[in-house]
Amino acid sequence: MDVTATLLSADPIKGDLPIRVVTEPKGNFGIKDTPRMSQDLTFVTGIEGAKSDGTLAKGKVPPTIDGTLGLYNGRVNDYPFDKHEADLYLYFINPKNEEQSIPMSVEFNGAIPGFNVDADIIKEFDDIDNIGIKVTISRSIITKIFAIFIMVAMWFVSITVLVMSLSVLLQKRPVEAGLFTYMGALLFALPAVRNIQPGIPPVGTLTDFLSFFWAEALIATAVVIMFYCWFTRYQPKN
Repeated sequence: MDVTATLLSADPIKGDLPIRVVTEPKGNFGIKDTPRMSQDLTFVTGIEGAKSDGTLAKGKVPPTIDGTLGLYNGRVNDYPFDKHEADLYLYFINPKNEEQSIPMSVEFNGAIPGFNVDADIIKEFDDIDNIGIKVTISRSIITKIFAIFIMVAMWFVSITVLVMSLSVLLQKRPVEAGLFTYMGALLFALPAVRNIQPGIPPVGTLTDFLSFFWAEALIATAVVIMFYCWFTRYQPKN
């Protein structure tokens, strides 16, 4: 039996790894020159939520199995350095003769945009009739670089804004209305900048604690300093 397993996407937030498995009978298991089964078999995959129950009926083309694998051993809040694993077990059973040997070959396709995918054989479940695959997904290097760039940019912008406000405070520079607009816009723009990171989970990730929360706090402090300068230096016209 030939088996092709293809990862469709990845959703670490939900803990799902959608997958599609296609089978094709070969040799004595297929009717000559057709993709139809020559005998009844049961295909066991461990895939969750599949519409097909894995029954391969004699005389029919094996159905495509679409479902999900459950991700484990990962913390999505470690974004973009989170890593997750899933197990895929594949084997066939002849319901009329469970002792029958049913060899298979497996082709695994794991290209998912934004992720690195590694597939390793599970040694405890590896022989001619049974194949176990441990799938490990992590963020791609491009995603990591972009997330780090956003963190550095947030720190740079927020420190710059704070230095500007301290300059107004300590050097007695005039308080300009444009600075209020600029700082206020930044304060509410940072959440949007945070959310452009590919596949980022809700607030509370590692990147938030390393940059986003600090950047918001620094800019908010700068705004408070500007208001302080504006109030204390106000001189009514005579």
